[in-house]
Amino acid sequence: MKTILVTGGTDGIGKGIATHFLKMGERVIVVGSSSTKGNLFLQEASRLGAGERAVFLQANLSLVNENKRIVEEVKSRFDSLDIIVFCATNHKTNKEYTETQEGFELSFGLSYLSRFVLGYGLKELLEKADQPVILNVCAPGMNGTVNLEDVQNKNNYNGSKAKYYGSRLNDLLGVAFAHNDTVGKIKYILFNPWAVQTAGTFEAIENPFMRSMMKLIYKTIGKPVEEAILPIIELLEKPPTSSLSAYKQRKEVSLSMRTFDKENALTLYNKTVQLLKGVLR
Repeated sequence: MKTILVTGGTDGIGKGIATHFLKMGERVIVVGSSSTKGNLFLQEASRLGAGERAVFLQANLSLVNENKRIVEEVKSRFDSLDIIVFCATNHKTNKEYTETQEGFELSFGLSYLSRFVLGYGLKELLEKADQPVILNVCAPGMNGTVNLEDVQNKNNYNGSKAKYYGSRLNDLLGVAFAHNDTVGKIKYILFNPWAVQTAGTFEAIENPFMRSMMKLIYKTIGKPVEEAILPIIELLEKPPTSSLSAYKQRKEVSLSMRTFDKENALTLYNKTVQLLKGVLR
């Protein structure tokens, strides 16, 4: 039986992946912010006859020390991890620059720092598995750059751009992780699901007219969760042989794109380590 951890596992793509592996007889740990949704996940697991294999951990993953707490709890309860899937995200667009209580821009904390802390923090548990995989759901294959002099977008903040900026950070996170992984056992996959019909996508849009328009657009170009997760399941069940790979649905993304620049990745890694020194307890 494999042990799989899914952040954002009570909603959308994360929930779809978690439910799939419960049905396949695996142990699934989901991490989310809502105890209500977490309890619903556990109830559904019980209905599937998988109650003993389902675990819910509540956490505010936009906070570094909450991620650290999850790392310590998982390490204390489980001997190994086979798969980590990063799905936690916030669909809401902040109109103004917003910081967490730890002093990090909100999207930066949730979309990037969380995945950094959990990935490196749980690395030893993953290495105890036969074929360990980290799958990071973001948006590889898209253009954009990371301003290494202003990694949190404090200057000229734009809420819409900040949401998608997290994917460029995660491109570099994957590159640095593969470079730093001297053991070389973990397969790190960056995955772009493209347009997916999830409730969170629409609930975050405040304007009723725009919400209706987005629903219409996604009905045309988007895929339901059950269909959108199929390429993810395929990659998790039969991972690529390379230490780092990137996909846009089933199409492999070239790592020669500028968004995967190794020098930038290592610079970001070093800056992140310095940022975390002042926060981790």
